[in-house]
Amino acid sequence: MHYSKIASHSPLLKLSARWEVAYRSVSQSKFWFLLLTALGSLSNVVYTCTVPLVGFGVIAGATLPHRRAIATMMTMWFVNQLLGFTIHSYPQTLNTFTWGLVLGLGTLLVTLLTSIKPSFGRSPMGSHYLWLAVALMGGYVLYECVILLAGFALGGVEGFTLPILWGVFAGNAVWAIAVGCLHSILLWDTSRQSSHAVLKH
Repeated sequence: MHYSKIASHSPLLKLSARWEVAYRSVSQSKFWFLLLTALGSLSNVVYTCTVPLVGFGVIAGATLPHRRAIATMMTMWFVNQLLGFTIHSYPQTLNTFTWGLVLGLGTLLVTLLTSIKPSFGRSPMGSHYLWLAVALMGGYVLYECVILLAGFALGGVEGFTLPILWGVFAGNAVWAIAVGCLHSILLWDTSRQSSHAVLKH
């Protein structure tokens, strides 16, 4: 009975081990770093004020090394501000510049929070996806708290209504899920290629 349980768990252990190897490979690759940075920057073309900084911050923090995650999100934030003050004609006032810094701070905090990557059990794969869900919700609350606190000093608290907050969260969640699925596809492909390489040898 004991041996049958071990045998039944061995495929799951192998899957988890392959996933962890693939995760490390994708995490360290320049391709994923550049792709995520490009996608985050291009999202600024679709959005202006409600750019999905939280969604991308969660994915970056959970799938990239610490410094690369910060570099990705600061690039995304900078592109957002650059487009805002040029193409979208943001008013060049101290208040607007300060709000830009507030958004940057919130983005940085979300990325740093997600970079913690705690373990929730034996399976690194299960821990990863569970942490993505927790970090998305917790990161969004943290981000909005930063904006709310700034709003008391800079103005704009009246924008904190449930429909608006829910809409912004939904947009961030959609981006996080979409980019997270793309990351999972890369993990699967990397794992498949590694398995084929082992079989050839």
